[in-house]
Amino acid sequence: MNNCRIYLVLFLSVNLSILLSHVAGSKVLQIRGIPIAKSSLYSPDHDFQCLDGSLLIPFSHVNDNYCDCADGSDEPGTPACTNGSFYCENSGYKPRYIPSTWINDGVCDCCDASDEYNSGKECPNNCNELGKEARLEQQKAEELIREGNMIRVEMIAKGKQLKAVYQARLVKLRADYEEAELVRKEKELLKTQAEERESAALEKYKPSEPEQPAIEEGDEEDELHESEAEDYFKLLDSDSSGTITIIELQTRVTFDKDRDGAVTEEEAMFFLNNKKEINLQEFVDEAWAIIKPFLLLEEGVFKPADNKEEEEEIQEPAEEGSEQEKEEDEGIEGEEVSGDEQEKTEEPQVQYDEETQALIDEATVARENFQGAERSLNELQTEMRKLEEKLDREYGLEQEFAPLDGECFEYTDLEYTYTLCMFGKTTQRSKSGGNDINLGHWNDWSGPEGQKYSKMKYDRGLTCWNGPARSTIVHLSCGKENKLISVTEPNRCEYAMEFSTPALCNPSTGSTDAHDEL
Repeated sequence: MNNCRIYLVLFLSVNLSILLSHVAGSKVLQIRGIPIAKSSLYSPDHDFQCLDGSLLIPFSHVNDNYCDCADGSDEPGTPACTNGSFYCENSGYKPRYIPSTWINDGVCDCCDASDEYNSGKECPNNCNELGKEARLEQQKAEELIREGNMIRVEMIAKGKQLKAVYQARLVKLRADYEEAELVRKEKELLKTQAEERESAALEKYKPSEPEQPAIEEGDEEDELHESEAEDYFKLLDSDSSGTITIIELQTRVTFDKDRDGAVTEEEAMFFLNNKKEINLQEFVDEAWAIIKPFLLLEEGVFKPADNKEEEEEIQEPAEEGSEQEKEEDEGIEGEEVSGDEQEKTEEPQVQYDEETQALIDEATVARENFQGAERSLNELQTEMRKLEEKLDREYGLEQEFAPLDGECFEYTDLEYTYTLCMFGKTTQRSKSGGNDINLGHWNDWSGPEGQKYSKMKYDRGLTCWNGPARSTIVHLSCGKENKLISVTEPNRCEYAMEFSTPALCNPSTGSTDAHDEL
């Protein structure tokens, strides 16, 4: 009996030494479910430290199908830990991690079949075939980047040329603006002098002043005017900043003058009296008189001319009376003319003497000249502002996106036609007709760190019914042509566009998912 024990101990000792010599010789102990790079963390020579540092356990507890560590690191090769992960080496293809719960579940997840080592499921090792396909795809992607980069280089050259043109044009415009400002001041002085002479000449034709209306009545009208204007100012001032900006007007369809579904910056500035923002007093004094007629039109106070014509056409057949009846009708209609219109029609035309008429004509020409000079100045200012915006705008690392500024691209699905105007706006139009719906104005680049120019953000679109203002994210990818390739609406009033462009085909950024394993 004692001899048997001695033989058993000797047998175990020999086998253990053989095992240790194998480990010492290879210097690597491959634990199922981990990459070779982590083998040093799983050494049988000492107890195992959970990778989160929470527990120290005997090494024999590793991969024993019982979860000891909170982070699941002691069971990389078994499904015992629901939060664990299993490493597929996938030699010849891409290595990957899968959840530990997928181990031995009868589904082949690793192309090298290593995840189904004890399930009875026969999984073929097709890593080489997948690797071959992946290498072909990678070669195609690299070829696409090479070809696209050739166009990108041309876009960079054009972008830098455009920037130089913009800078030269802006220098000239600023010089023209200074000259135009001097001309405007000169025309204003001539206008003032001509109007003074005109006013003096007309003094002798001035009728006796009528009695002034009661002050109280005028005050009440002024107070009502200011109160109404203040209420609407508060409504427009959505951020309660005390000023109204172009952006705040662009979210309201009221200010869409041409009814094209978008409130442009020019339209917004029209209502702000050619300013970028105004305070309450400026709104009451300058903007309210411009805005109020559009509000009345929107509220239906004014009827479109077409409706009036239709009403007249309907009434025409019934007008079959005598001439006397028609004359009476005309008399009634004449009575309905407002007092102001009657005064205008009854007011006799004043005949001025030759000298006075000449002064009036001179003042009229001076006013027209001043208005023309002021209009030219405003046009120069608008063009300067647009060029300054272009020069301040980010067009990529090397101005590669500059040639796309202002270019528009369309995509049509079963129901809508979408338009992407680079650095402008995005729109949607129903194929059955109707106006364009503004899906957002250009805001900024919004890609992640290191890939900033892979996403464009458009916001402040037309407000949804009982919802937010529409917005669009444009995802950019490398392509041999500039093309809008898809549009979706992942969330209500939030749109996603896919756009391919050579501007993003940059070999130095490492756009492909290259792997040494391939």
